[in-house]
Amino acid sequence: MRVQPSLLIELQRYGAVDAAACFDCGTCSATCPLSSGDDAFPRRMIRYARLGKADHLVASKEVWLCHHCGECSETCPRQANPAEFMAAARRFAIARLDPSGLSRRLTLSGGFTAATVAVLALFFAGVLIGRAPRLPDGRFSTAGMLHFVPFAVLHDVGVALLALLGALALVILVNMFWTLARAPVLSGPEPDREPGVFPLRAALRALGLTLAEVVDHRRQRTCSAEGPQEPLLLRRWFVHLSIMGGFLGLGAATALDFLFKDPYADVPPWSPIRLLGILSGLVFTYGTTVALVRRLRPDRPTSGTAAQRYYAHTRGPDLVFLFMLWVTAVTGFALTVAIYVPTTSAAWYGVFLLHVVLAMELLVLLPFTKFAHAVYRPAAIWFWHFRRLRIPAQPAR
Repeated sequence: MRVQPSLLIELQRYGAVDAAACFDCGTCSATCPLSSGDDAFPRRMIRYARLGKADHLVASKEVWLCHHCGECSETCPRQANPAEFMAAARRFAIARLDPSGLSRRLTLSGGFTAATVAVLALFFAGVLIGRAPRLPDGRFSTAGMLHFVPFAVLHDVGVALLALLGALALVILVNMFWTLARAPVLSGPEPDREPGVFPLRAALRALGLTLAEVVDHRRQRTCSAEGPQEPLLLRRWFVHLSIMGGFLGLGAATALDFLFKDPYADVPPWSPIRLLGILSGLVFTYGTTVALVRRLRPDRPTSGTAAQRYYAHTRGPDLVFLFMLWVTAVTGFALTVAIYVPTTSAAWYGVFLLHVVLAMELLVLLPFTKFAHAVYRPAAIWFWHFRRLRIPAQPAR
């Protein structure tokens, strides 16, 4: 076997700065609550990195199943910080699965990230208000917003962005499944490779197991190292669930609003669709606010709890996109309030433009940033369950 040390050097650029100190003692795998059977969090991943086996590293399910609880870093006798290595491996995997190379540049270069965000903001702002008439007079309202930025423009740009996002997601997911399918089976029988009908039952059962795990964050709650001293509302799994649940709720409210509501009509805040949007916006704003505040706290990476060290290892590009999420959440909720509080200030139309531009930027950049794990992780979990369920039963001896 030929060792290629360049991979470990490359991973250091993604944040695995201490992994070279590992001497393969296995303490991390022994203490990780997710290590069971053929799962070796994160010892095998570090071994792949030191041998230069990039394809094996990217194809490993452990990269996506790890929730960065920090217990491995707590017990590492060499302070190699294997938890942060796993986070770096995820960044590396997202970049490697993106055939365009954009994800790699966004992850490694803060300047490129800032320039990309600025250029996209100017482009979308120009497209949205290029044909806009003068600012509407009178009370700020939904109809006024859609007069300032015509509904037809919003509709056409939104459809184009969703089509682009769908195409990018399809390409990246095909690349991901191809990579995962070629991963070696390290123990147990190989899946049946004979021609046959697609195992739909196994696929549906795997989907059910995946949805259950994603919805209740069972695995992340199980591996939490924050301890009972951390209030429930500040625990990482709860904050993460708030961001994910709020985001999905806002997406559902937007889709229902588009399908069943006159876009120019104002509805009372207690209407079901608007109430879903308000509650989801509150949850989303709470989650992004807590995550942003904790990442901005000046905790040293080598002090405090595992959760504090996790937040202290925040990278610049990740912070930029989290800030964009937070501003999108706050402006969206503020616009909802402004609709029901009589106001004639023209400044609200600027807030509306900022909200829409940021939302469009996030859609375009979603497959290329850390937030792509919202797609990658469920897909990897599904494939893991599906591959396990379709292994043919072995005859009894």
